[in-house]
Amino acid sequence: MKHEFEAHTPPKGSEPEQWHELKAHLRKVADRAKDFSGKLNTSKLGYYLGLWHDLGKYNPKFQEYLQQCQAEVVSSTQKKRCGPNHAVYGAILANEVCPLLATILPPIIYGHHAGLPDLDDLDLEDAAEDSQWSKVYKQVLEFASKELEDLLPTENLEKYLEPWPDDDPLVEDVLTRLLFSCLIDADHLDTESHFEKNNAENRESYPREEISALWSKFEIKQQELVRESRQKNPSSEVNPIRQEIYEACLNAAMNKPGIFRLAVPTGGGKTISGLAFALKHIIENSDRLQRVVVAVPFTSIIEQTVREYRKLLGKDAVLEHHSAVKAEFVSETRKKDFQTDEGFQFDEGAQRSQAQARLVTQNWDAPLIVTTTVQLFESLFSNRPSKCRKLHNLVGSVIILDEVQTLPIKFLQPIVSMLKELVERYNVSVVLCTATQPALDSVSAYFKGFDAELIHDIVEPGRSRELFEQLKRVEYDTTSIQNQDQWSWDRLATDLKSHTQALVVLNTRKDSLKVLDELEIISTKSLSLKTPESEVAEVIQESKVLHLSTLLCGAHRQTVLAEVRHRLNPKTPKPCLLVSTQVVEAGVDLDFPRVYRTLGPLDRLVQAAGRCNREGNRASSESQVVIFDPIDGSLPRRGSEYDKATRQTQTLLMDANFDFHNPDIFKGYFESLYQVESPDGKKIQDLREHHHYPKVAKEFKLIEDNSVPVVIRYNDAVNELLREIGHRDLWSSDFRKLQPYIVNLPEWEFRKAQQGQIILPLKGSDTIFVLQEGVYHPIRGMPLGEDPNDWVYRDAFVY
Repeated sequence: MKHEFEAHTPPKGSEPEQWHELKAHLRKVADRAKDFSGKLNTSKLGYYLGLWHDLGKYNPKFQEYLQQCQAEVVSSTQKKRCGPNHAVYGAILANEVCPLLATILPPIIYGHHAGLPDLDDLDLEDAAEDSQWSKVYKQVLEFASKELEDLLPTENLEKYLEPWPDDDPLVEDVLTRLLFSCLIDADHLDTESHFEKNNAENRESYPREEISALWSKFEIKQQELVRESRQKNPSSEVNPIRQEIYEACLNAAMNKPGIFRLAVPTGGGKTISGLAFALKHIIENSDRLQRVVVAVPFTSIIEQTVREYRKLLGKDAVLEHHSAVKAEFVSETRKKDFQTDEGFQFDEGAQRSQAQARLVTQNWDAPLIVTTTVQLFESLFSNRPSKCRKLHNLVGSVIILDEVQTLPIKFLQPIVSMLKELVERYNVSVVLCTATQPALDSVSAYFKGFDAELIHDIVEPGRSRELFEQLKRVEYDTTSIQNQDQWSWDRLATDLKSHTQALVVLNTRKDSLKVLDELEIISTKSLSLKTPESEVAEVIQESKVLHLSTLLCGAHRQTVLAEVRHRLNPKTPKPCLLVSTQVVEAGVDLDFPRVYRTLGPLDRLVQAAGRCNREGNRASSESQVVIFDPIDGSLPRRGSEYDKATRQTQTLLMDANFDFHNPDIFKGYFESLYQVESPDGKKIQDLREHHHYPKVAKEFKLIEDNSVPVVIRYNDAVNELLREIGHRDLWSSDFRKLQPYIVNLPEWEFRKAQQGQIILPLKGSDTIFVLQEGVYHPIRGMPLGEDPNDWVYRDAFVY
């Protein structure tokens, strides 16, 4: 049925043509946005954002544009095009009706397609007076007022600002981002219900168990696991300590929402105990809290965390959100097709690929989400609709930040500021988890952290120190550092070969390949017609030496980890030398009798030590962590955060009496780093205060990543998927499916591989690049060239 004013063209193939009525769209988006923003106590603001966001579609020229789109669909002569700017008119109305909300409502409406704009570039008063815009604006209001009897509010919307301090632009910044999220999600959900009814139905049928039901499951499974652990190792000293930490988490969960610190030794069971705290905390504060968001920093532990949670709660209970492929995975050529003077704006037509592109990012409407540190914080500081869509579902959540010490220092000030605001005004609880707590409660001229009196220690600090002493399971060997005795790779390899089982953790992927060279795991291999997956399984079973880094695709890494755990089984031990980058050093459940770690930041050294004698089955004197400085090791960029932290650590280790087992050492260590590395190195706070949303998004990058994703033809499943993509182009649903087979290459390495023709674009697609067959190595993985600037010390981070 055709209406006088439409929001969208009919879905392709709909019989009869089912146009999306504009009035119905505005009403439904307004009602949804009202519901979402109710959590912010700003329901009326949400309602009018929804009602006004597409007012510009009452422009007769926009209606003509939609007719052209549909005619081209029917005649199979579709052209890529953009319609007239429709977002500006609702923004002008919001600016006129609510002048005291001019820095909040208009940018949200104006940016609901292109992203939150820079406030300095948004001059709506001039636009309203411009003859070109004003004539159309009057037309739009005339048509809209006939269809929408409540187009103008009968109450003063500006009263909703009263609960917020009017002298703090950072408070306004967070409110704007959350309201933006409410509008984006409401708009996308209604558009999805029109274009993709199956998607909408699947979303509605997603299993959303009550937290109380999840807690009941959790308790039963946890008790089973405790019994099994006691039966396997009745004399374990670790199990009673884990149980004590677990009970401390349950006791702390009785508190009201706030900031909590879980500082326990590596191997203390914080993954399970942290989840127990969150579930119980929500039950005790059910009037304020409703979901759990767990953010972890590393590729290697997110799958492990999800696996543990699903073992306890069931597969469908956990929404896993991360991807090695960026959401904006569109070639520069295709981006130009959608570029307008007003910014990046998708065609409002009915083409399926465009409708799907708007639904790339999920909205986190689930009780338990496991995501990444990068995904969480880059979304909070983004201006893009796809990334911001989920933000309103952080309200009323328990956010668990696992391995919080990995947060880059140069972003600590904006991160802490954002978390403070979420806790103070939006019913959020934050749990800071790690064995090496950074000094986030530090208040000095260099860093304004959380107020110390507002942080609840789940384990009392005095008892925490005792637990670190009780769980002293390793001895550190730092003699070579104190003697300034650098090691050659040959010396390291010789030492490794003298042990049956050992782990070496290196700073870079390049260094890992050099050690593999010394261990005679060379890059040449016999080619076969088998897929790499089957060859990997054969080769790693025969090799004493294994390798773990992001030169291996995710599926390959999981195979290696499974083999390592099999060999480390104390009942049936087998030879195992593992050469790894930092992907293994935080949270990965491995238990080696000996660990070697390249000199690096103090917290990294301690985290690597957590892979040694993890279960406490050996005497600490029999479990050594050797810290060494390689002669030919890759050097971090001079003056970088990693370089400064490493130099600070080297100074500390020159003291022969330095005590790794005292958790108090980290407070002084991190506070000293805040003096040499600014906690707001990118000046994010100043950009936020002046509402420079695009600049904030550009500068806030936890990974300064210029890498390119390359797909490995690892098995039959990915080969079949690539064949499909080659025929029909890339769909948003393909991102997650491709993720286990991705290796990210630095730009220079990618270009070099292209020149060598070992990487080629997938036939039929300009967005996917694939590694040629016969190049990927069953142990070394992706070949990596030599480059003096190849410093990839955070290659373990994942999106």
